[in-house]
Amino acid sequence: MKALVKQTRNPGDLRLEDIPEPSCRSDQILAEVAYAGICRSDFDIIDDKTTIYRPPVVLGHEFSARVVEVGRDVSGFSPGDKVVSETALSVCDNCQPCADGFFEICDRKEILGWTHNGGFAEYVVLNPRFAHRLNNGTDLKTAALAEPLAIATETMYVRGNVQPGESVVVVGPGPSGILSALVAMQLGAERVFLVGRKSFSHVKMPLVQELGIAHAIDSSQTDPLEYLLRNNQGRLADVVVDATGTIEGFNLALSLLKRHGRLIELGSITSETPFDWPAVCRKALDFCFVFASGRKAWLKAIEILEQKQFDFGRLITQTMPLDGYAEAFSLAADGAKSAKVVLQPRD
Repeated sequence: MKALVKQTRNPGDLRLEDIPEPSCRSDQILAEVAYAGICRSDFDIIDDKTTIYRPPVVLGHEFSARVVEVGRDVSGFSPGDKVVSETALSVCDNCQPCADGFFEICDRKEILGWTHNGGFAEYVVLNPRFAHRLNNGTDLKTAALAEPLAIATETMYVRGNVQPGESVVVVGPGPSGILSALVAMQLGAERVFLVGRKSFSHVKMPLVQELGIAHAIDSSQTDPLEYLLRNNQGRLADVVVDATGTIEGFNLALSLLKRHGRLIELGSITSETPFDWPAVCRKALDFCFVFASGRKAWLKAIEILEQKQFDFGRLITQTMPLDGYAEAFSLAADGAKSAKVVLQPRD
């Protein structure tokens, strides 16, 4: 089968290869990949900016699929089922996170697209423990957004605990940021603000406004603090998310948050970045990080996906075949030209 493989730790060493089709064990599922989304973290693997992955490995942890084979010890799934999967292929069930129910941050988690072959291929092997069956009416292209939507629900529903009537700001209009804003709206937030920079205006600004995010601003044209105060009854926000993964985005997020507010870092700021601990302390805020999404977030994400309050599929701006991966990654890297780019391994 065709697959996108990171063969070595050499930066840029991503290849389209013919590899053997996988087979599933008696306790696994074999699925045909329908669509697979390109994530910012895929670039970290390609550029060797993370140590978590284990080459050679087929990339891709955001995907939708159809079941083609079910192991004899598996129940609850049948060939033809539409499915999505959490990123785990296996967990240890012995470490403290597993004991606490946080399997997504297991110390020895085996990860699809990182340590085991993922969705940038025609077929993928899944663990039924972490797979989720979708209803028949769910569009498989839209379902490829299930993993970033689960990150968004982890951010807003699980960690952010957004309540009806609250005001929410998301700094950073990448796919996870946009999805987080939409989840906040679904949870009943009274006012939701999405802040981007100049490149935001080209493709994403019209898109998010069509999706119903009225308060979407370009910070190069509009001062975010002044805009927030003017449109939020003179008040700072109850919940603010930094979805940029940069210290500039974090500092902006901090400036928009009320005292005793909730600040969520949805990104990976480098360890070399200076951090303004006194400013965090003075606001006496609740501060948390989102690194992965747990079962509670996944169940809520699938519920939101299947309710169809928002046309999440509008976020997919380009669909490319596997052999067009170079152009697909180029588009995905340019926020002025794309929102979400997905690969389609089979015609």
